[in-house]
Amino acid sequence: MHRARRLASIAVVASLGLSGLTACRSEPSVAAYVGDDTRITEKRVQEVWDDAFAAVQTANADAEASAPPATLSITRADIVRTLVSNNVLTEVVQRESVTAPAELPLGDYATQLRLPQDAEYVRLYAESDALIRALRTKVQAAAADVTDDDLREVFDVLLSAQEVPAGTTFEQFKTQLPAENLALVKTAAAVRAEVAETTDAMKITVNPRYQPLTIPVLEFQTQNGALKPLVSVPLGATPDGNPVTDVS
Repeated sequence: MHRARRLASIAVVASLGLSGLTACRSEPSVAAYVGDDTRITEKRVQEVWDDAFAAVQTANADAEASAPPATLSITRADIVRTLVSNNVLTEVVQRESVTAPAELPLGDYATQLRLPQDAEYVRLYAESDALIRALRTKVQAAAADVTDDDLREVFDVLLSAQEVPAGTTFEQFKTQLPAENLALVKTAAAVRAEVAETTDAMKITVNPRYQPLTIPVLEFQTQNGALKPLVSVPLGATPDGNPVTDVS
């Protein structure tokens, strides 16, 4: 069960039950609408992507000839998710009177994301994660006990990713999960509920080209170092793949 110890709460949260763009919120140049006033444009998404690509190219040019070339590890959907999350989480922390740290360990995030530290995406991701960590700290003491449903979600994801030994039962997994990982799942579920209270009242619409999309609340690290969602909230689709009615 040592693989389960690689859980990492370095992701972002949102609860956005949405389908496609509505008639009045369907500009093809907009990747997502957040509330009445905020538009995340395709131009903005492209700017962040271009910046990350240029940073990787520069890093490769500066690397020793024997070093394997780095590749861009993010997608445009990742960028949309992070930009939306920044807006959503800012609303949540203001409502909850939570303050995120001013200094962010960008080098650590760069390593986790497998991107150069000077890429703008690293900063955007770090800001979102700092807000999540601040919320996690706030709810930690008052969070309800982790439920079997919460743990089943984690077990199913790890089993599907072959991060749990074949033949392991849910009961075995539950009893062998380290206490620190139980605490991560507990606070992740509590933060998800906190964020949902805000997003339920927000008008958020995501362009269909980025659906189905999920926002991770908790991630784990695979054997090859990639970060994968462990506990996540769907954006624009139900678990069975059917569209959710737009709530805007």
